[in-house]
Amino acid sequence: MAVNPTEWLSSTMQACCKKYFDGYMYDDCMGRYPPDHDDCNVMLYYPDWNGSNKGCLDDGKEPYYMLSNHEYFLSNTREECCKNFYEWNLYSCTGTKPTLTNGDYYPDWSGGSSTQCLNDGEVPDYMLYSQAWYLSTTLEKCCERHFFWNINACLGTSPDVVDVGTDKWYVEWKTSTCVQDCVGESPCGGIAESWDELYSSKDQCCDKRLPWVNKCRYL
Repeated sequence: MAVNPTEWLSSTMQACCKKYFDGYMYDDCMGRYPPDHDDCNVMLYYPDWNGSNKGCLDDGKEPYYMLSNHEYFLSNTREECCKNFYEWNLYSCTGTKPTLTNGDYYPDWSGGSSTQCLNDGEVPDYMLYSQAWYLSTTLEKCCERHFFWNINACLGTSPDVVDVGTDKWYVEWKTSTCVQDCVGESPCGGIAESWDELYSSKDQCCDKRLPWVNKCRYL
């Protein structure tokens, strides 16, 4: 270089970098991230794929391949980065929560065999995207929707408590007739399940649910 300085030396760093490192190495040579944005070199956000992979960081430790394609990988704000790379986990990534429009009780499936509804403010992100289905305004509604097969355990009530029923009518599909929501001799058919539709009279039940069974009202 000393022998032929006009060939190797440049008057400015920009000229040197452009001459010898033009292309994907240019930004690294200049010691910055996006071209013409020196003041952003530690304030841009990138997806933390090498770490917990749950959010975006702005610690200046993004992999070099992200710098080489900074327009795709780097974002000016955490929200922008989260939206681009963690939309499936958006609220945890941004550290925000949406307004709960359908109540705050949700089914707790974290334990596998759990049959309880919680309202501890720890609603999983995926439930926040479908609040109308997952969330309920009361414990009873949550248990009826998500744990109807074991509702007593969900509600924390004893299965020994006697339910007297409503005395309304519902379909008994095995016998193709309508029975009464009560315990005892016929026409009682036992306590109706939460999914059974109830009617004020047997005739109404037969007409609405079993119109093709002529003997329904006489059984």
